[in-house]
Amino acid sequence: MIMRTLLYLALLCFLGSCKSDAELSMERGIHYYDWQMFDEAILEFNQTKYSQLSKKNKSYDDIKLLARCHYNLAITYAKLALFNNAMQEAQQAYNLIPNKEYRELLGLINQQLAAK
Repeated sequence: MIMRTLLYLALLCFLGSCKSDAELSMERGIHYYDWQMFDEAILEFNQTKYSQLSKKNKSYDDIKLLARCHYNLAITYAKLALFNNAMQEAQQAYNLIPNKEYRELLGLINQQLAAK
Protein backbone atom coordinates (compact mmCIF):
# COMPACT_ATOMS: atom_id res chain seq x y z
CA MET A 1 0.00 0.00 0.00
CA ILE A 2 2.78 2.45 0.90
CA MET A 3 4.68 1.51 -2.24
CA ARG A 4 1.64 2.25 -4.39
CA THR A 5 1.17 5.64 -2.72
CA LEU A 6 4.82 6.53 -3.30
CA LEU A 7 4.53 5.46 -6.93
CA TYR A 8 1.47 7.71 -7.43
CA LEU A 9 3.25 10.63 -5.76
CA ALA A 10 6.31 10.13 -7.97
CA LEU A 11 4.10 9.99 -11.05
CA LEU A 12 2.32 13.22 -10.06
CA CYS A 13 5.67 14.96 -9.51
CA PHE A 14 6.92 13.77 -12.88
CA LEU A 15 3.81 14.88 -14.74
CA GLY A 16 3.83 18.25 -12.99
CA SER A 17 7.41 18.93 -14.03
CA CYS A 18 6.93 18.21 -17.74
CA LYS A 19 7.54 21.12 -20.06
CA SER A 20 5.06 22.27 -22.65
CA ASP A 21 5.68 21.92 -26.37
CA ALA A 22 6.25 25.68 -26.53
CA GLU A 23 8.91 25.55 -23.82
CA LEU A 24 10.65 22.63 -25.51
CA SER A 25 10.56 24.43 -28.85
CA MET A 26 12.07 27.50 -27.17
CA GLU A 27 14.89 25.37 -25.74
CA ARG A 28 15.56 23.82 -29.14
CA GLY A 29 15.71 27.31 -30.65
CA ILE A 30 18.26 28.40 -28.06
CA HIS A 31 20.38 25.34 -28.79
CA TYR A 32 20.21 25.99 -32.53
CA TYR A 33 21.25 29.60 -31.91
CA ASP A 34 24.19 28.42 -29.78
CA TRP A 35 25.19 26.06 -32.59
CA GLN A 36 24.94 28.99 -35.07
CA MET A 37 22.07 27.31 -36.92
CA PHE A 38 20.14 30.56 -37.13
CA ASP A 39 17.49 29.54 -39.66
CA GLU A 40 16.53 26.55 -37.53
CA ALA A 41 16.51 28.76 -34.42
CA ILE A 42 14.10 31.16 -36.11
CA LEU A 43 11.80 28.27 -37.04
CA GLU A 44 11.74 27.02 -33.44
CA PHE A 45 11.17 30.49 -31.99
CA ASN A 46 8.36 31.09 -34.48
CA GLN A 47 6.78 27.78 -33.54
CA THR A 48 6.84 28.87 -29.91
CA LYS A 49 5.43 32.28 -30.81
CA TYR A 50 2.51 30.94 -32.82
CA SER A 51 1.64 28.28 -30.25
CA GLN A 52 1.53 30.97 -27.55
CA LEU A 53 -0.45 33.39 -29.72
CA SER A 54 -3.08 30.73 -30.41
CA LYS A 55 -3.86 30.35 -26.71
CA LYS A 56 -7.06 32.14 -25.73
CA ASN A 57 -6.45 32.56 -22.00
CA LYS A 58 -2.83 33.42 -21.37
CA SER A 59 -1.28 33.18 -17.93
CA TYR A 60 1.49 35.48 -16.81
CA ASP A 61 3.97 32.66 -17.53
CA ASP A 62 2.58 32.39 -21.08
CA ILE A 63 3.10 36.12 -21.60
CA LYS A 64 6.65 35.90 -20.23
CA LEU A 65 7.41 33.00 -22.59
CA LEU A 66 5.96 34.92 -25.54
CA ALA A 67 7.99 38.03 -24.68
CA ARG A 68 11.16 35.96 -24.35
CA CYS A 69 10.39 34.36 -27.69
CA HIS A 70 10.13 37.78 -29.38
CA TYR A 71 13.37 38.79 -27.65
CA ASN A 72 15.18 35.68 -28.89
CA LEU A 73 13.87 36.26 -32.41
CA ALA A 74 15.10 39.87 -32.25
CA ILE A 75 18.57 38.77 -31.24
CA THR A 76 18.68 36.11 -33.95
CA TYR A 77 17.53 38.56 -36.64
CA ALA A 78 20.09 41.09 -35.43
CA LYS A 79 22.81 38.43 -35.65
CA LEU A 80 21.81 37.99 -39.31
CA ALA A 81 21.83 41.80 -39.80
CA LEU A 82 18.05 41.81 -40.43
CA PHE A 83 17.60 44.86 -38.25
CA ASN A 84 14.09 45.80 -39.36
CA ASN A 85 12.81 42.34 -38.39
CA ALA A 86 14.84 42.54 -35.18
CA MET A 87 13.26 45.90 -34.34
CA GLN A 88 9.72 44.55 -34.80
CA GLU A 89 10.38 41.55 -32.56
CA ALA A 90 12.16 43.61 -29.90
CA GLN A 91 9.29 46.12 -29.86
CA GLN A 92 6.77 43.31 -29.38
CA ALA A 93 8.81 41.86 -26.51
CA TYR A 94 8.96 45.29 -24.88
CA ASN A 95 5.23 45.86 -25.40
CA LEU A 96 4.46 42.62 -23.58
CA ILE A 97 6.90 43.15 -20.70
CA PRO A 98 8.54 46.59 -20.60
CA ASN A 99 11.71 45.69 -18.72
CA LYS A 100 15.25 47.05 -18.85
CA GLU A 101 16.65 44.13 -20.85
CA TYR A 102 14.14 44.55 -23.68
CA ARG A 103 14.53 48.35 -23.66
CA GLU A 104 18.31 48.01 -23.98
CA LEU A 105 17.92 45.66 -26.93
CA LEU A 106 15.68 48.23 -28.64
CA GLY A 107 18.39 50.84 -28.13
CA LEU A 108 21.10 48.62 -29.59
CA ILE A 109 19.01 47.80 -32.65
CA ASN A 110 18.19 51.49 -33.12
CA GLN A 111 21.92 52.24 -33.10
CA GLN A 112 22.50 49.65 -35.81
CA LEU A 113 19.66 51.03 -37.93
CA ALA A 114 20.99 54.59 -37.55
CA ALA A 115 24.47 53.46 -38.59
CA LYS A 116 23.19 52.05 -41.88
